[in-house]
Amino acid sequence: MKTTEIPKTGIAGLKAHFKDDLIAGLVVSLIALPLCLGIATASGVPPLAGIVTAIVGGILASRIGGTFVTISGPAAGLIVITLGAVESMGAPGSFEGYPHALGAIVIGGLIMALFGVLKVGKVGDYFPSAAVHGMLAAIGVIIMIKLLFPALGVAKPKGEILEVATEIPHAFMHLNIYATLVSIVALAILIIHPIIKSKIIKVIPAPMWVLIFTIPLAMFIGVDNLDMVNLDGGLLGGGGLKLPSFEKIGESAFWVAVIGVALVSAIESLLSAKAVDSLDPYKRTSNLDKDLISMGAGSSLAAALGGLPMISEIVRSSANVNNGAKTQWSNLIHGVFLLIYVLIGVYVIEMIPNAALAAMLVFTGFKLAHPKEFKHMYQIGLMELEIFIITLVAVLATDLIIGIVIGILFKYILVISKGTKFNELFKSHLDIEIKGKTKIIHLKGAQIFSNYLSLKKKMDSGVEKYDEVLLDFTDVTFVDHTVIEHLEDYERNAKLAGKEVHIRNIDSLNPLSAHPLAARDRNAKRALQNTITDKREIKLQDFAKTHNYLYVEDLEDFSNWQFHHLSIRRKIVSIKNVLSFNEGRINYNVADIVIQKGAETTTDIDSMTVVKISGVSNLPHFYLHKTYLTDQIKESLGNSDINFEGHPEFSKKYVLRTDQDEKLVRSFFREALLSHIEKIDNCFMSSNGKDLVIRFDEKIVRESEMEQLIDKAKKMVALT
Repeated sequence: MKTTEIPKTGIAGLKAHFKDDLIAGLVVSLIALPLCLGIATASGVPPLAGIVTAIVGGILASRIGGTFVTISGPAAGLIVITLGAVESMGAPGSFEGYPHALGAIVIGGLIMALFGVLKVGKVGDYFPSAAVHGMLAAIGVIIMIKLLFPALGVAKPKGEILEVATEIPHAFMHLNIYATLVSIVALAILIIHPIIKSKIIKVIPAPMWVLIFTIPLAMFIGVDNLDMVNLDGGLLGGGGLKLPSFEKIGESAFWVAVIGVALVSAIESLLSAKAVDSLDPYKRTSNLDKDLISMGAGSSLAAALGGLPMISEIVRSSANVNNGAKTQWSNLIHGVFLLIYVLIGVYVIEMIPNAALAAMLVFTGFKLAHPKEFKHMYQIGLMELEIFIITLVAVLATDLIIGIVIGILFKYILVISKGTKFNELFKSHLDIEIKGKTKIIHLKGAQIFSNYLSLKKKMDSGVEKYDEVLLDFTDVTFVDHTVIEHLEDYERNAKLAGKEVHIRNIDSLNPLSAHPLAARDRNAKRALQNTITDKREIKLQDFAKTHNYLYVEDLEDFSNWQFHHLSIRRKIVSIKNVLSFNEGRINYNVADIVIQKGAETTTDIDSMTVVKISGVSNLPHFYLHKTYLTDQIKESLGNSDINFEGHPEFSKKYVLRTDQDEKLVRSFFREALLSHIEKIDNCFMSSNGKDLVIRFDEKIVRESEMEQLIDKAKKMVALT
């Protein structure tokens, strides 16, 4: 896994990485086509409007963007804003409000671009994480409710979202059996696709499989029994697109739409860009202000052509990274492919049943409001869960803007109840001490989401003069989850820039849950979950003493733990309970690692015990993983699986890949090692060419099983 050589940009990048970006752009375009059509239809505008936005975003907006591998286009999260604008400024169920909504998008996009010009991209750090997740979950609920009706083949009722929800039983009683059948097939494909093992099937993204199955199904059923996509002559025939109108500029509904487009688009773009940065194997950092400018200007241009607002979209961007994209040229290529589709493929596109598109968006809404989001918030802490739920309910009861404001105000109530003083709400109280090349920041009082920007400003000030920034939490009374999360990201980015950021004395604050990023309160009782953790620490300390191992409770430096699938496209949150010992020239480190997978609404936390081994001779780069696990390989290393003719069971059971000469890996996996791995039910191995990491289960190993784990690792080393 060579992640140190940063891909070139500009024309040089196009030439150097054309193959990678071409493949990624093609795959993303196949995902984007049905999603763009569905988002536009769900937004109450012509289907072609979604494609126009993706084309403008990919071909034009990407050229001035500040990101590297994000994909620009319409997003499901903006359906609520656009549909609300169309319906509030025209008759529901018609395109009457469509031109007025376009006018609002034009102005909202310009305001978003102005945010970037004013360099307010950093304001994305202001919003409390739980409130943002609550807003996105509420959007998911709204999408599910509104799109359920076309998925069942019945007309959408009028009214506020809670009123519409009461009509769901009526919809099931009067469903169109043909549309429902199409939706069931589509949902089944979307659910099953991630867990299928076949590599051939995996080559084609799930949304495209939906079309492959539902188009013939619609032909069999008969298009007269279904509502089909209508491109109204396609791009060359106008496609039903209209020009923006500013006739309603004096009405409140117009400005509600403007504010919604500007704020929600900005928030989602900033979150998505930062999330994709965490997935980028080259650890590049986006220019968020430039991204706001490009997405804002792109939204205005797209609306001027009849399209929807755009953002840096997380799902398509993740697919872009996972399919090997290296530069922003993949974004442009995906836009070019979409342009080709609507120029020459109108007939095929109009064979798509709208029920299939609606089902895809119902599935998208479910992922936004997935039960694991509630679980994730609960694991972080009761405070975060409360804010999440209050924001979600407030958005459903009011609207997006008012809802997130209520969530933020509720957060203020909670932090004030924790002892935060009013003069600490927007300013971080601290003293600065300089010792040589080290800046020591002595924090005081409460450190919360809304005073983090002032703290970050102090950390950034004169950063080029110092090799290390040291944050001292001795006098801190309370620190919330959002600040801890931001500091983790800040520390990671500083490490990539060759700087050191360290935190000391934060352990004197009691975490409010067992989650590594939980809020901490000096006056709170230590959470019960941490008592369990303490028991593990005590047992492992005793284990270390018995075996004469070195024990370290918590590692701060993760730089020596960068392995494919362990940290690439994942983020190491913590490394604890490290047992270290030597046997001859071989050094062993056994540790409990907490890893964050995905980003934003797709975030998932995994905990596992792994063994890192140093000193193994002739160690090539490679990655080995059991093939049937649903946690599939997220990054292609460029070569096919390495199979061994004399060991068909090994080749059937495991995936083995490398980015080096295959001969080096074959020479490392000797007969004895291959035979041994064949007998193991579950084995993970990864090498960065310097160290080897091994685990046998993706879980925390019990203290009683620790010696068995170490013996297994030693056996593997002996066979290399």
